[in-house]
Amino acid sequence: MSIRTAITLTLLGLTLGNLVGLSLVLNIALKNFFVRDAIADLRRQALGLAFQAKSEWNNQATVRQWANITAQQGQLQVIVFDSRGKKLIISKGVSQTKSIQLPTEVISKTLGGFSQQGRFWVTSDTQYPWWLYSTAPVRQRDNSQVLGVVYIAMPMRRPRQFSQQVEGVVITMALFVTSVTAVAGLLLSRSITQPLKRLHLQAERLGAGDYLARSHLQGRGELAQLSHLLDDMAYQLATTLEALKAQEISRRELVANVSHDLRTPLASLRVELEAVLDGLVSGEKATEYLRRACRETDYLAGLVEQLLWLARADAGQLLVNLQEVSALAIAQECISRMELAASSLNIQLQLKSAPKVPLVCVDPELTGQVVLNLLDNAIKYAPNSEVISLEILPMVEQNHKYYVPLQVRDSGPGMEPEVLHRATQRFYRSSQARPKGGLGLGLAIAQQVFTLQGGSLEIKSQLGQGTVVQLLLPTKQGLCCQKYLK
Repeated sequence: MSIRTAITLTLLGLTLGNLVGLSLVLNIALKNFFVRDAIADLRRQALGLAFQAKSEWNNQATVRQWANITAQQGQLQVIVFDSRGKKLIISKGVSQTKSIQLPTEVISKTLGGFSQQGRFWVTSDTQYPWWLYSTAPVRQRDNSQVLGVVYIAMPMRRPRQFSQQVEGVVITMALFVTSVTAVAGLLLSRSITQPLKRLHLQAERLGAGDYLARSHLQGRGELAQLSHLLDDMAYQLATTLEALKAQEISRRELVANVSHDLRTPLASLRVELEAVLDGLVSGEKATEYLRRACRETDYLAGLVEQLLWLARADAGQLLVNLQEVSALAIAQECISRMELAASSLNIQLQLKSAPKVPLVCVDPELTGQVVLNLLDNAIKYAPNSEVISLEILPMVEQNHKYYVPLQVRDSGPGMEPEVLHRATQRFYRSSQARPKGGLGLGLAIAQQVFTLQGGSLEIKSQLGQGTVVQLLLPTKQGLCCQKYLK
């Protein structure tokens, strides 16, 4: 059964059930009200006729005339009894009825001076089985003796007619309300099923691989919230798949890069070492071969170290030892270690620092390694720069946190916008970087290291105007504790 059918049938069932119950309760309540009102009216007429009859009790013609008038006007059955319970006057204002057998105790109790009223069942009358009655004693003028009894009765046809009229009205109302409920149920079910159909269609398209499928439901209802959640999931899924595709491309590039960057130095290393071992070279030439072998070994060790860093970071095992240290001291150490490589290319390393720079809270070893990598990149990819500067700027505030900016600035060829956008992606190397070697992990590792330390890495570059890599070193009051990231 569909949701639309279930909702419509449920509303119809509830409406019909309520109407039937209401009609039964209303029918019973109105019937009881009418019965009580009718008995009270019979009692008034009985008392009135008894009051009139006591003044003319000896004149039966007058009493009979009053009884006939009462019976005809009210469509009643009127019987007058004497003091011995014998019927003196019988007047029928109800047509097509037989004489009914009265309850024996009713007249006797009334002769005792007590009025009676109620209803009784007549088995011999199939047309009017239920009757209402009221009695009143006829007393002498001084109320000392009961002369007779006035008995007035009426069949319960009026309550039945009224009940039938009520049932007709209720049935008419039920048909009208049922029609309205059916229309309302269809509209309500449509307002629910239509969004569900759109969500179902979206889910089918997502299952088929169309991650741009959207239901475009508006509002703040539950289905709209579900739609927004499904849209967000689809967006996250599409983003994840794009990232996985990019990662797969990067891994393919890694295989190509590793096969190239490891095969070439290993082959050179093997040739040089075999030449020395076989005695093909000796003296100064052999020493030069061994020096080049050491440089190739250092290069390979650097590649392996980058891969180990990456593996530890992915496994959550990269140990970050946060300390309050001087950014200037880190910069001076890095300049000292890179001066030889820079001077061999006639490049001057320049250190600039703002006055009164506060201490920074970083891992000095990891931060120093990142700065060394940035200086090494600047030397490799900007060999025409006369000066590569390492600048420490005044403290800045971002998002209610304070940082000390450290910038590595060169005047090299700069980067294209596409290269700049992908510069921090793993294993990415531009065509310009391929002859220089490397796996394309330096900036990616640097960004991850500074993210772990609570800082950040920013790159600004324009073609022909050089590149600026800025590190934001976080500051912190008090001592820093060792932090393990698992």
